[in-house]
Amino acid sequence: MSSTRALTAVLAMALASALACGSSSAQDPTPVPAAPAPTFVSALPSPATDFAPSQMRVVAKDGTTRLDEVESCAGCHADVAAQWRTSAHAFASFDNPVYRASVLRFRDVKGKEPSKFCGGCHDISLMTEGAMTSDIAPTDSRAHAGITCRTCHGIESVRADGDASYDLRVMPIEAPREGDPESVKRHKLAAALKPLRTSALCTSCHRVYLDESTGNAHHLPGQDEGTAWMRSAYAGSLGERLDSDVPQSTCQACHMAKEAAPQGDAAAKNGRVASHRFLGSHTWLAAMRKDDDQLARVKDFLRGVVSVDIAALRRDGGARELLPDGASVVPGERVILDVVLRNLGVGHRFPGGVLDAEDTWIEVVATDAKGRVVAQAGTQYAATGKDPTAHVLRGVLLDEGGQPVVQRETDRFRVMVTNHTIPPRDAEVVEYAMTIPDGAVLPLKVVATVRLRTRSLPVQALACTDVKTARGAAFAAAQKRLEGQSSALDPCTLQPVTDVAYRTLVLGGPSPRDPAQDFQRAFDYALGLSHVLQERLDEGREPLDFAGGAAHTPRERAMAKALLALLEARQGRPEDALALADEADHDAPGHPFLLRVRGDALAQVWRFDRAAPWLQVSAEATPLDDSAWSHLAMVLGSANRPKDALTASLRALALAPRDADALRVQALSLETLNAPRPQVDLAKDAFLERRTPDDGPGIKGKCSATVPGCALERDPVHVHVMR
Repeated sequence: MSSTRALTAVLAMALASALACGSSSAQDPTPVPAAPAPTFVSALPSPATDFAPSQMRVVAKDGTTRLDEVESCAGCHADVAAQWRTSAHAFASFDNPVYRASVLRFRDVKGKEPSKFCGGCHDISLMTEGAMTSDIAPTDSRAHAGITCRTCHGIESVRADGDASYDLRVMPIEAPREGDPESVKRHKLAAALKPLRTSALCTSCHRVYLDESTGNAHHLPGQDEGTAWMRSAYAGSLGERLDSDVPQSTCQACHMAKEAAPQGDAAAKNGRVASHRFLGSHTWLAAMRKDDDQLARVKDFLRGVVSVDIAALRRDGGARELLPDGASVVPGERVILDVVLRNLGVGHRFPGGVLDAEDTWIEVVATDAKGRVVAQAGTQYAATGKDPTAHVLRGVLLDEGGQPVVQRETDRFRVMVTNHTIPPRDAEVVEYAMTIPDGAVLPLKVVATVRLRTRSLPVQALACTDVKTARGAAFAAAQKRLEGQSSALDPCTLQPVTDVAYRTLVLGGPSPRDPAQDFQRAFDYALGLSHVLQERLDEGREPLDFAGGAAHTPRERAMAKALLALLEARQGRPEDALALADEADHDAPGHPFLLRVRGDALAQVWRFDRAAPWLQVSAEATPLDDSAWSHLAMVLGSANRPKDALTASLRALALAPRDADALRVQALSLETLNAPRPQVDLAKDAFLERRTPDDGPGIKGKCSATVPGCALERDPVHVHVMR
């Protein structure tokens, strides 16, 4: 049993005496005792470092160690070095034409000093030697280093801020001597510092924010794989939903799975080492490198990480058929198909990375019995990137005028208007309207496919244009010489497209359905519908009732009831929500989601005093989930318990130092408790600098009014009309 589950079980036992077994609603847990008199501790984001706007710090430096030197490591670690040379980490700096085009444009527009924001994660060799604020010569080997061995293996400690929030030792690592076990032991200790095998190490760079120091008008959260992971079951956090069991996992376990070491790497155990390919979605990099083996590995890594289903059919009159395999249709009829995507195997959002540049979309194609295409959506997107019928899984960021920023001009970002990437284990519903032509011959075959390429076509166009300039050509020529490449990376290379998942549905003819899949299909559909606008929430009832009837195990029954309890809570029916949570508790006792949904149900109708104990116990059972602590802090503040609210806000800020809600509760609590005025002012300033921008809604409104499709995409579940 994991430590999180063990803690949950203990908490459930502690609550047992406070629960009325068999009653229609649970008695509230004993209120958590009030916090002791405050000592006025506050948590503020880390101050600027010597490498600002990056958060990186160098804590030891001998003046001779070069981070761009990897050959001395490769002598003993040949397999690891070979794997690393295929990875995005090896091509993270100016040797990557996609990054290079973006960062050079940024330096041209905003200056060299702010570009250290990029350099803290991409250009550590340049940063540690103070070179990022100078012109970067194409022949400078440091600009072709990427993220090297001595970077990750030299990080002494990390902080939760992001933007390269690590402390780095730029010092020699003692080489082991043959026949000297003590030197081997010292080498291992020096090369495997405490953060190395933790997800926090990865989060220090894979959590990003923008603010005035990066040329932006206001604080804006960016790429953040760490937060999504910490809130998920993969990190042991079970408060987001009641789901089927998934194994806990770290960034390293997923992206550095064991791989054969045929060259006899010194780190190999039983002939295998932790892969330093860092597999993700970088099919384009593999194609630019003409590395067919790496391309095949990445494609295999991606396939099946999400599922796609066609879970319902709606007719013009509004009637809905769940799991419509073989449903009757007639030519001339207009139907809406509900397509469900679920993030099954990614521990962060899918797709991950820089949300504005990701390029994953859905194609839906309907053919009749003669093989003729009768309706289609998203099929032009692969070639043009502009198909209005395509549903694209991406975050869209706007500039001051409400126009989408599509070529990574990060300093122009003002507000995110939509984000259709999918959190871990979550689902999304996309609707497609189809009019069946009069001449169509039944049955129809409808295929929905999730397709992925590494970057959007506008981002590729930027890189392709840049490499043709004199500056771009100079970097390309230097790359061939310095890195031993037979040819430079060419960003004009056609990007591979990976079919990640697909589903086929037959309409108007026989189509056997597997009853063993009924529960999961209905549950995934209901989970996606839980994100609809408030006025459509009731649409989740039918699939949840169906899922409950199709459940085969106690866990599945609990899953359906728990999600229905959440629906009742969101619709302002706390007693019904509490009763359903009690029923689910019989099959999943003490589950943190059931504790949380009870608290949410009560908080939704302003019963904050009763909500707080439930949310407190749920947060304690999910200690890495910043959203649980932030929500608890807001509820405690609303219950006029400032001491406890302050304590909860500190727990949230330890995990997410720039969480605007937690910063607000902290400031208000300190003021209510009559903390020293300077401390209150600092806390208020920290919140005001990171709050949601006041003009954000207006900018989004401009997008809705002037950009085709913007208003449609702002609806979490919306209809695409098929051609």
